[in-house]
Amino acid sequence: MPIADYLRSTPFKIAAAYAGLFSVSVVVLFGVAYWLVADEMKAALRTSIEEDTHALLDTYRSGGLDALRRAIDERMTDADAPGSIYSVMDRSGAVLIGNSGIAKPFVDWRELLVDPKSYRHSGDDDLEEVLGRGTRIDGATLVVARSLHGLKEVQEVLLESLTWTLGLTVLLALLGGVALGHGAVRRLERINRTFQEIIDGDLSRRVPIRGRRDEVEHLASNINRMLDRIAELMANLQQVTSDIAHDLRTPLGRLHQGLEAVRRRPSSADEYQAAVDHAIEQTDSIFATFSALLRIAQIESKVQRSNFVTVNLSEVASRIVDAYESVVEDAGQSLCGRIAAGVEIHGDRDLLAQMLANLVENATQHCPAGTEIVVAVEGGPAPTLSVADTGPGIPAHERDAVLRRFYRLEKSRTTPGSGLGLALVKAIAEVHGATMTIEDNRPGLRVSFRFPAAATP
Repeated sequence: MPIADYLRSTPFKIAAAYAGLFSVSVVVLFGVAYWLVADEMKAALRTSIEEDTHALLDTYRSGGLDALRRAIDERMTDADAPGSIYSVMDRSGAVLIGNSGIAKPFVDWRELLVDPKSYRHSGDDDLEEVLGRGTRIDGATLVVARSLHGLKEVQEVLLESLTWTLGLTVLLALLGGVALGHGAVRRLERINRTFQEIIDGDLSRRVPIRGRRDEVEHLASNINRMLDRIAELMANLQQVTSDIAHDLRTPLGRLHQGLEAVRRRPSSADEYQAAVDHAIEQTDSIFATFSALLRIAQIESKVQRSNFVTVNLSEVASRIVDAYESVVEDAGQSLCGRIAAGVEIHGDRDLLAQMLANLVENATQHCPAGTEIVVAVEGGPAPTLSVADTGPGIPAHERDAVLRRFYRLEKSRTTPGSGLGLALVKAIAEVHGATMTIEDNRPGLRVSFRFPAAATP
């Protein structure tokens, strides 16, 4: 892979930004350390010079110039002070006592350059910076100074450490950025290859997941779920197209044959009227089928969620039981409710009523006389709704198939209907986030729904 891809990757850019931030931080920290060390060492030198100066002045006051000379000679021969200057100079700058390479006397504190050979044995021809203090004594000047050579060495070490630390920081950050960029680019390349294969027509491809549980894996998981949903919708679209072509062919064929038969043979006004009535009946059935399909599409698009409010599920179920009780009794069956009071969910009242009505109508239409139909509502953390009957039920191997559009059991093909009732029920359940299950009621069938926690949008 070209190095330019790594340099353009987001992880590398982040690493480079952090490298810049760390570099600035390192420079600032070393700058502070540099200043503190220099200030502390100079303060220590000043203290040492002041103490030495006071001691020499006390010696001079008590013993005169000879005592001062002896004290300075002792100090110059002291191995612990190879970088010290002790000098008594007259007004012209001539050295009366000591080892000074200072050109002329001065008073108070001063930093200046001197020849190191003048106060210590050294082969270095470069001038050396010293910190000194001059004090007047009876027409002469006492100068005590210390070399800043040690301070300069420490500062050089600090600068060298800064250079190495800064270089290593930038290098490691950039190498880390390249490593992170390499991993990220490879993972994104796999995702892009998968997308390209899907664009080329292989809808079965999915983004590989390695179980790292990071944000990229989370994104890949959501992408795969989206692709699964798209594949499911494509399969449903193909199935619906096939089902529409198959299931609407029969009523359209009957309509066409009826009209052809009336046109071919002489008919009375009553026969024409009957043919027109039959044609209207067939077209009404077709329109009802298309209306149901549009209703399912609208529900599955989840546009209805904008109308969701807190709904009293107990009240909706009670209304459906009251409305259908007489209809069920006319069919020789019984309908009752086992409804807990005050159960609330977040949803659409009309859709929930339509879902319940479809289930009760299905049970009434496909169950024989004497069947008992029970509508139940239970509360709790996850409210449940169910419609159970004691009819013939649905075979276990066909319980998933009946939720597809236009699917009808063989024994139900002689009864009116389009096979969209349970598909509509499934769509309403999904838009409410409910888990729908179809199970054996022993005997009969039980369709139940488990809703999310009450009053949760």
